[in-house]
Amino acid sequence: MDNRHAVSTRTQIGFEKVRRLVVETLPRPVSSAAGEAIFGTGGVLDSLDLVNYLADLEYRLDQEYGRELVLASERAMSRSRSPFRDVDSLTAYIMELLAE
Repeated sequence: MDNRHAVSTRTQIGFEKVRRLVVETLPRPVSSAAGEAIFGTGGVLDSLDLVNYLADLEYRLDQEYGRELVLASERAMSRSRSPFRDVDSLTAYIMELLAE
């Protein structure tokens, strides 16, 4: 197995593990379909729910990865497309933060 394939496989496994945490931490069940709305149009959370959810998710990420992440940062809020809009967007944003 070449190194690129090994890195890609590890990245995919990491993505799926983070994605599972994102879905399991949601206070309301969502389907596991890609693009399932979390916040915004059609989302399962309102603004207060989102704040509580992100705090819970930050705690679980710290427990799982030993990293204190701030998800609701200026960096996240200044993006033209919210990283909180759906499961895959939030998972990708968390992966980006974990890679730093």
